[in-house]
Amino acid sequence: MEKLTPSRCAFLLLLVFIAVPSAQGVEKVKVELYSEALCPYCAQFIVNYLNPFFNNGLIDIVELRIIPYGNARIIDGSLVCQHGPDECALNIIQTCAIRLWPKVTDWFPFIYCLETLDRSTAAKNWKSCVHPSHLDLDPLIECSASPLGAKLEMECAAETDRLQPPHKYVPWVLVNGEPLLENYEDVAAYVCKAYQGNKPAVCSRLEYEHTKHPQQDRVCAKEESSSASY
Repeated sequence: MEKLTPSRCAFLLLLVFIAVPSAQGVEKVKVELYSEALCPYCAQFIVNYLNPFFNNGLIDIVELRIIPYGNARIIDGSLVCQHGPDECALNIIQTCAIRLWPKVTDWFPFIYCLETLDRSTAAKNWKSCVHPSHLDLDPLIECSASPLGAKLEMECAAETDRLQPPHKYVPWVLVNGEPLLENYEDVAAYVCKAYQGNKPAVCSRLEYEHTKHPQQDRVCAKEESSSASY
């Protein structure tokens, strides 16, 4: 048997390194959620379908964005939200949080907490979701009550309005730019299918769904209005 010299071992290790693609070179899967703060189905999606990403390894292969605007409209220069002024306020708070805390591991737990609050009192109790140990409440209060918060929400409005195809309801979920439509609850399976690198173990337990789920009672439908403008 040929003896392996140190130089030959180094050469073989180099071949292995070249043959195995680096996980760092694989593009993450882009997941975008167009939502609104008081839609119960957006809350269910965030709590039941996005939150598990942080426990099952999918967050490591995902670039996650949430755009809190949903079915709101701009009428005569004023922001009008589907579920009333409280929703407008909470949308802006979420938008400010995403801007102020760029790390998804900071802003997502905050939004997750907001979506677990009682909808009737969430606009009053949202501060309970800011944990003083690692997040600063004051800048968030300042942003949400300032022109900056309004500006950020107008950016969300413009981005939502540019969607092609236009969104028909929320939650409206895109994976690598493709809307999942009624299949949004299968987001994890779509992420696994799209990822080109070594997949987390959870992917082996997911089946890609080809059939559409019925959307009745699982979305907040968009109300069409010719008076909306951005």
